[in-house]
Amino acid sequence: MKTILFQGDSITDCGRDKSDPGSLGNGYAMLAAKLLEEKYPGQFEFINRGISGNRSVDLYARRQADIFDVKPDYMSILVGVNDVWHGLKYDQGVGIDTYLQVYDRLLTEIKEKLPHTKVMLAEPFVNEGTATQEQMEVFEEGVAMRSEAVQMLCAKYELPFLSLQFDLYELEEQHPAGHWTLDGVHPTLNFHEYIAQKWVRGFEVYLNK
Repeated sequence: MKTILFQGDSITDCGRDKSDPGSLGNGYAMLAAKLLEEKYPGQFEFINRGISGNRSVDLYARRQADIFDVKPDYMSILVGVNDVWHGLKYDQGVGIDTYLQVYDRLLTEIKEKLPHTKVMLAEPFVNEGTATQEQMEVFEEGVAMRSEAVQMLCAKYELPFLSLQFDLYELEEQHPAGHWTLDGVHPTLNFHEYIAQKWVRGFEVYLNK
């Protein structure tokens, strides 16, 4: 049985029970796992180690316990919006240069310590909501820079890039922003379902290589 690890911040965490190693939360990780289990019953074990509030540096700090010790066959990472948000809200943001350097170092270490692990990087995203509307331009600019950094890392390490920001803009042409995020940062069930479906499509490309 192959292990799939979902890694990230609150968008991945999504209320998982941290006392239960099998808890996947209530978001895209759980939904993607359900879709894969239906298509490939009994072939995968699913682990969610997302932690609410995490920035890139927090994820890096817990890499031993929550990545290297897990030894996943496949994993995805979604992190970046808190690097911007925490700078605006708590004066604890992570600048773009540090974000890129820390993320790069993490991927280098994953490649060295887990050479057979296949990694997929998801794009951080933002839209207008109660948490973002007062500083929307700053949010958009900051998240866009981190999206560019993730795309650079995908090119450097030849990893799949799961785009989400442009998708979110397109989805907002069908339904208003509040249909997709609760506050501009955290997805509604609608967007979690969309992410899960896109995640599975991206994963299956990897799976069939």
